[in-house]
This record gives sequence, structure tokens and C-alpha cells, in this order.
Amino acid sequence: MSLVRQLWLSVILILLASSLTNFFISTYFERKNLQEQLYLKNVDDVNSLALMLSQDDKQLTDIELLIAATFDAGHYQRIELIDPAGDSIFKRQYRGELTTDVPALAQKVFHFEVEPGIAQVSSGWNRIGTLYLESHTQYVHEALWHRTQAFFVSFIIISLVAGLIGSLVLHFILKPLDMVVEQAHRFSEKRFMTLPLPRTKEFAKVVLAMNSLAKRFKSIIEDGNKRLDELRYRGQHDELTGLANCEAFETLLDAQLKYRDREGHNVLFMLKIFGMSEISLRLEKQRVDEIIVEFTQVVFDFTKQIEGRFTDVRFGRLNGSEFCILLTEAEDIQQLSDVLVEAVRAFKGRSRDMYELYILHAGVYLSPDETRTVLMRRVQALLIEASKERAMALIDNKLTIVAPFNDDIQWRKALNNALSDNIHALTFPVVRKDGSAIHYQALMGLELDNDIRKGGYFVHWARRLNMIPQIDVRMIEHILAKIEREENAYDYAILLSYETMIDEPALTSILNLLNRDKSLAQHVCLEVRESVASAHFDLFKHFTLTLKDTGCKIGLKRVGDSFSTLLDLQELGLDYIKIDSAFVYNVSINVSNQNFLRGLCSLAHSLGIVVIADGVTSKEDGDTLFESGFDGMISLMQQF
Repeated sequence: MSLVRQLWLSVILILLASSLTNFFISTYFERKNLQEQLYLKNVDDVNSLALMLSQDDKQLTDIELLIAATFDAGHYQRIELIDPAGDSIFKRQYRGELTTDVPALAQKVFHFEVEPGIAQVSSGWNRIGTLYLESHTQYVHEALWHRTQAFFVSFIIISLVAGLIGSLVLHFILKPLDMVVEQAHRFSEKRFMTLPLPRTKEFAKVVLAMNSLAKRFKSIIEDGNKRLDELRYRGQHDELTGLANCEAFETLLDAQLKYRDREGHNVLFMLKIFGMSEISLRLEKQRVDEIIVEFTQVVFDFTKQIEGRFTDVRFGRLNGSEFCILLTEAEDIQQLSDVLVEAVRAFKGRSRDMYELYILHAGVYLSPDETRTVLMRRVQALLIEASKERAMALIDNKLTIVAPFNDDIQWRKALNNALSDNIHALTFPVVRKDGSAIHYQALMGLELDNDIRKGGYFVHWARRLNMIPQIDVRMIEHILAKIEREENAYDYAILLSYETMIDEPALTSILNLLNRDKSLAQHVCLEVRESVASAHFDLFKHFTLTLKDTGCKIGLKRVGDSFSTLLDLQELGLDYIKIDSAFVYNVSINVSNQNFLRGLCSLAHSLGIVVIADGVTSKEDGDTLFESGFDGMISLMQQF
């Protein structure tokens, strides 16, 4: 039984006991009072009648007529005159039945025992006899019964009014309890949120204890994040700029070439600063370092200028004067290069110290079949050629896979046709150490150009046409239908884009789809890239808390670089995270990444989050990852 019902029951029982006690006590004294009043009436009436009968010398006939008249005029049960010898001289008694609405049970309960009024009747000095008079008790019964009815009616009215007022007061008093219950429920979902202390002292103690637990978890997360940042930064980042160092960026390129969507428009820019040696001789080291840091900010600002024209970005500093930018699922490389040229030109115009610098860049599309070494040789060859021509940029815009659609109209038509009836889900398992599946990763496949194409083939055009939310919603519809058809339903993970997260109609459609049948929704796992969650945490938090109520699972994908920067992670209730393949690739021989991933697993497990390795390429790497605490992995051989 709930606490509210118990409180209601207690209030009702207390009110009922108090009212019944009051009723019986008041009824007892009311009955006694009426009984005394009725006795006094009998005494008064009998004395009055006896006085009338004793006046003058009345014949027996006169006495009988006077007694009869008095009996008929009043409400009497019996009037009887008895002579001194004990014999009845005259007796009038009511033998009929009075019409009454008093139940028989009430008459028994309210039974009155009233003594008759007694008076002596005489004629002169001669005693005629003793006069007895008893009034009807029926009317007293009715009076007491009506009072009882009035009492119960007033009791019911007062109870209803008190119940209404009590329910409002109880709702106000127990409002903090709903918050405490909600907090406990969130704790069970691994969402360690804090609440303001309620005014009620007892509830405040509970909330204070729960808040202390939440703050303790937050402190653990913050300390763990700090240690993870130190591990990751020390082993993988350039100390001056904070960009990925040469080794880390090369690992990232290896993972990108071997694991990522090979049909994607992935772009690599390499920037080189000529003249650093000359200004190093002329300027102090501190000023040279400031120039490098300022240039790094220019690189960051460039990606902000082209935001929305790529999916993900990675930066690297290969040496003192060479920088790299990797853009995944990017738009036309030439247009992006033009923006970068303008950014560099503005940077050089800031100070005279930079006049001697010659900054140029080269850009290429990644080819799915080439190695990192071949890729780097290709882009470096372009750099050398650009430096010979004194050009600010040189671009190789040749694509390995060229789509037959050339403009917005053709692409929109092709995508709409594919979304209507040519959608496919390319799935592969996420497995535990024992080989059982945690869930299946589902990639969107659209039938375009007489072939099933993965996202990299069309996503840059879909983004340009604002069709990403429509594609994501259609993918969820397709997966829900697939789950419904399966005899033994599996869990399926779907990666959602930033464009879908900020699109309210799309989110509403997703909520409606998942709420339509929660037995199906519990098999859906929705993922967001870590970079999106980190850059737009409030949006991601709203997205997570909204969709968690449908019963689906929420996870992060490509985790590693920014996981430690996610604030209030303990309040999200994430179900799983997938570590970026850049941290997983060759982890068996990378001690730095091993230490980082071990710490990340420990932190995630403290929050009940399942940790999955994305893009494992060898048995050695898989064994190392499971030994480090990973719960599952996506093998490269399972996908391609």
C-alpha cells in the first residue's frame, strides 16, 4: 500500500473514531437530558391535573371526564387514578401505534425509561386516590433520531470538505516525496542528479543523503576525467598547441583508411609554414610559440566557418611547421580550400612578424584502397609542387567513386526515391568476449546508381539539401519494422546526426515512433557522436533525457578525445559508449593508449556504462582490450 493511501486511511480512521466517540458521548448525555426533561414534564403535568381534580367537590364522573379530556388533549401514554386500596378507579392508556420514521433498531438503542409523574388527589379532607401520568416517549425518540441524522449528514459534509482541504495540503506536503522518488528512479537509471532541499525536515534528510551520493559520484567522475585527460594529453597531444601529435594522428589516419566508410568524401588538408627557421633567429622563442598558437587558433576557426559542411574533424601537428586537418563526409574540397586560403591570408595580415611566413596547404580526398604512407606521399607531393609554384593551395579533387548525379535537383529526386522503397539496413554484431551479441550496429544503405550505397556516398549531399533528419527518421522506421518482423528480436544501434538533434519535428517523429510500441523501442539503441555531444552538451542532455523515457538505449560513438569534457555525465544515464577506432588501432603495442583506455573503462563502469571497442583489427588488439576492461567490440572483419 502506498504512503499516500496509508496516510489517507490513518486520517479517515482517526476522524471516524473521534466522531463516533463524540457521537456516543453526546447521544448518551442528550438521551439522559431528554429523559430528565420528560420526567419533569410528567411531574408538572400530574401535579397540575391533580390540583384541578382536587378543587371543589367533584363527582367521580367529573373526575373521569376531566382525566379523559386531559388525556385526549395531550401526548400521554397513560393517566391512571388508583384508590387508596390499590384498585384502579379510572385509567386511560394509549394502545395504538404512532406513525414514525424512527427505525426499530434506533428505538431499541435510544430506549427511554422515564418514571411516571405521581400526585395525590383529594376532595376536601378525604383522599380520593393516587394519580399516575406517563407521557409518550415516541416524540423524544423522533427528536433524538433527527438530531442523529443531522449529525451524520454534517459529519459527511465536514469529512468531504476536510478531505478536499486535506488532499490539497497533503499534495503540497508530499510534493517533495515525488521529487525524492524521481531522484531514486533516476539513480536506478544511472543518472545521479541533485535536488534542492525541501522544507519538510524528514524529506530534507533523505534528499540530503541522496544529494551527497550524487555529489560523490560527480566528484569521482571529475577526478577520473582529470586523470584521463592527463593520460590522453601526455601520450597523444602536442604540448604547445594541444593538437594530436604525429604518432597519434598517424594512428588516426590508419584507422580512418582501414575502418571508416570507404565511400565517404573524406578530406585531408596538410598545411606547411615556410620561414619558421628565419623568424626563430630574429624573434624570441616565446614570440615564436605565440605565433604557432595563434595559427592553431586559425585552424580551429576555419572549421567553425565551415561548420555544417562536414561530419567530424581531427587535427594534428606532424612537426614544428606542418599541420593536418582531417574532415569526414565533407563537401566539395575546392570550396573548403578557398575558405582556408582566406583564413590564412587574414592571419598573415595581423602582424609584421608574420610577413616573412609563407603558408600554403594541399588537399586530397582519401582513397579507400591506399595506405597511410601512400596518402601522406600524395599530399606531400602536392605541397612540394605548390611551393615551387608559390601557390597558397593546391588541390587534388579527383574522387575514387563518382556519383552520376550532378546537382541539387537530381540528388533530391534520387534520395527521395531511395527513401520511399529502396532503404536497407547493413548490420553487423557488437560481440562480447564469449562471442554473444550485445546488439547489432545498423548502417543506412540506400539503393542509388543501381547499387546499395552507405552513408558516405550521399550524406554530404543530404546535408546540403537538409534531408539528414528525414533520413534518420526513415532509418528508425525501417529498424522498428525489422524488429517487429523478427521472431527473436535483437537490439539495433542507429547513429543519429547533429542535424536530427536540433530538428524539433524530427525529434517529435522519433518520439512518436518509439512511444507507439515500447516493447519494440526497448530494442532500439540511439547513438550520437562524442564530438557532437561535447560541443552541444545541453542539446545532447535534452535529447538523452527526452528519449530515455521511451525505453530505448542511448550511447555515444567515436568516444575518446572529448569524453572527459562532458559535464554532469552522471546525470545522463548513458547505456554504452563506443571507443573511437583511432584509440583501438594497434592498442596491443601502444602502452599509452592502453593506460588511457583502462582508466576510461574504470570510469565508465563506475556509472554502469557498457564500454565497446570500435574497429578492432586483430586478435591481439581484441585480447588487450578485453583485459583492459572492455565489455564488447566491433571487429573490422565483421563489417568489411
